[in-house]
Formats: sequence, C-alpha cells, structure tokens
Amino acid sequence: MRLDASGYYALGVPLALAVAAWDHVACRKRGERGWTISTAVSHLSTSMGEVLVGLFLAPFLFWIYDWALLHIAVVRWPRGSLIPWVLAFLLGDLCYYLNHRAGHRVGVYWAVHGVHHQSDEFNLAVALRHPWFSDTFAWPFYAPLPLLGVPPEHFFIAISVISYYSLTIHSHTFSWNGLWAFVTPRTHQLHHSKNKRYLGRNMGAMFTLWDRAFGTHVEPHRDDPPSFGTPRGYRTHNGVLSQWILWRDLFRAAAQTRSWREKLWVFFGPPGYLPPGAKLEPEPLARDDREVPFSVRLYVLAQFSIASVFALWILWLRDRHSWSLHFVATLWLFVTLGTLGSMLDGSPRAKKLELARVSLTLPLFALWAASGFVGTR
Repeated sequence: MRLDASGYYALGVPLALAVAAWDHVACRKRGERGWTISTAVSHLSTSMGEVLVGLFLAPFLFWIYDWALLHIAVVRWPRGSLIPWVLAFLLGDLCYYLNHRAGHRVGVYWAVHGVHHQSDEFNLAVALRHPWFSDTFAWPFYAPLPLLGVPPEHFFIAISVISYYSLTIHSHTFSWNGLWAFVTPRTHQLHHSKNKRYLGRNMGAMFTLWDRAFGTHVEPHRDDPPSFGTPRGYRTHNGVLSQWILWRDLFRAAAQTRSWREKLWVFFGPPGYLPPGAKLEPEPLARDDREVPFSVRLYVLAQFSIASVFALWILWLRDRHSWSLHFVATLWLFVTLGTLGSMLDGSPRAKKLELARVSLTLPLFALWAASGFVGTR
C-alpha cells in the first residue's frame, strides 16, 4: 500500500501522544501545570482535523508532485543514489523555513499558520496544534523538490521525520546541544513568544542553518524571558472555530476601509496590519480549564475519545473505505469537534447543539451497522 500524506502522519499518532503524555508527567514533576483537558482536546482537535482534510487533499498533492517529477524534472538520479535523500532533508527543511517565514510575514499566511501560535503555553501538546489547510498554501514552496528529481517517497519520509523532530522542540522537558546546526527547545521557545525581540525569529524546523543564513536567528536574552502566545490571546478551546478566527479578523479589518489598495494590504501586508481608523474590538479569552465544570470536562473527554477511535479506524483503513464514507465520517467528526469545543468554551448554544448531534448520531450509526457497514469496500 502506498501511503499518502495523511498516512505518514497517522503512523506517528501513537508515538506523538505517548511523547506528549511523558512531557506532561515531567511538567507535573517539576511543579508546572502542563496541559489540561480543555487545552489537550483543543490542540488534538486541530491535529485530527488536519489529518482528515489530508484524506481529500493528499491525492491531489501527490498528483501534482508525480506530474512535476515525470514531466518537468531537470535531473534524474540513479536508483540507490544518496543524493535524493540529502536533497529531501536539506531542501525539505529549507522549503519549510521559507513557507514558515511567509506565515509570519504575510497576512493570509498568518491566518493559516497563526493557529499554531494561539496557545499561551509552550509544551508538547502545543506541537499538535495544526492548521487544517496549511498544505493548501504550502505546496508551491516545495515545488523545487520534484524539479530536482526527489521521489515522492523520499520527500514525504523526510518531511515526516522533520515534523516529528519539530514535535520534540516544543517542550521544556527535552534539552540538547544543537551543535550550531540544529534547532533546540531552548531556541524554538523564543519563536512562540510575543516579545518584540523574538517575533518572527527561529523559524527552522530541524536546522538553524537557514535562520543563520537569512538573519532570523536569535538567542535568548537573560533580561527578556519569553511570554508565549499572540497579542490577541488564546480565544477559544474550539478546534474548529480556531481555524477561522484569524481569517475573521482579516475580513473585519478589510471591511473598515473603502480603498481596494488598503483591503489588499490587509490580506497581503504584514500580519496584524489595520487600515487607518480601523479597530478590532477585544474579545474574551478562552476560559481557564478550572472554570469548566468537572462534569463537562469528563463528558467532553469521553466523547472526544470515542471520536478519536473512530477517526483512527477511518484513517488506518482508509484504502478499504469508499469516498462517500470518508466524506460522511469527516463531516460527522468536524461537527463533533465543533460542539465539544463549544461546550468547553461555555457557548450558550453548546448543550442544544450537542444534544442535536447525539440525537442524529445514534440513528445514523444504527442505520449504518444494520446495512452491513455500507461504504466499506
């Protein structure tokens, strides 16, 4: 079976969860709070959503990659050559850096990438907070790889290794010497801070070479400890809503000007740009986990666990399922993640929405089971 983009990530889900759990235990032993039920569900909801989107997006991305490799590659490498592996890791990380840099320099790219920065904490659970549509905007940055003859298996294995390496640098638990060339937790935590000194710095995933070469590397300053998050703060535990908040900010800012030039600059200028006279009203931040009733936390955790098992079943056996089942299952999972997130946020309509979801879920699954699991190949 040929793995697609979501397949490579799905393979690492158990490992990522195990490492995040270990990091949480280590945080508690040091007297730190670590992640909570509310933040964990929020971060994992974004991660689950990204992989589910990959079910539909990955085939298209593979098609683009294969087409470029077959028709417009400027070089071919002999079978067994190590050069494509070197290119996959070095250029893969460079392309990641350039895409990441765009995410901190251009409004529309920040609206996508900023989901990862919404949390005001820094731990391994934050590493699992992913934008759902990042690949939609990222693929042009990786175009040099097929042009240089890097096979898709080389690329996706390399980018998966790079991604899992970047998982470990979102933690105070791990520490190692970067030997000048590698990103470490000590330097990456600066990237997640909102201190002016550190904004838009240390954007490499695995290597610091690109930050050093392009002048975006910074070391921690002893008189300026990092303060995590974004200027507008962590506004929701809802992993679905989190994907749209920054886009909503862009449209609200653009609506406050009549000049098309100003409107375009809101989207394609630096993140956070506001036209003259425009203003974004402050919003309430996500409530603390301790403010969420214990019964609600337990209920959300139980329902999220059920949804996670179902999602893993869909992902692991995706080649055996029809596209119609993928679509219905993904839609149900998105609704589930949205209503559970609303309950954590304390939305006035959350209970009614959840009641409606459960009322529809039971007959839906009963009908599906009675029909012999129609939609399975």
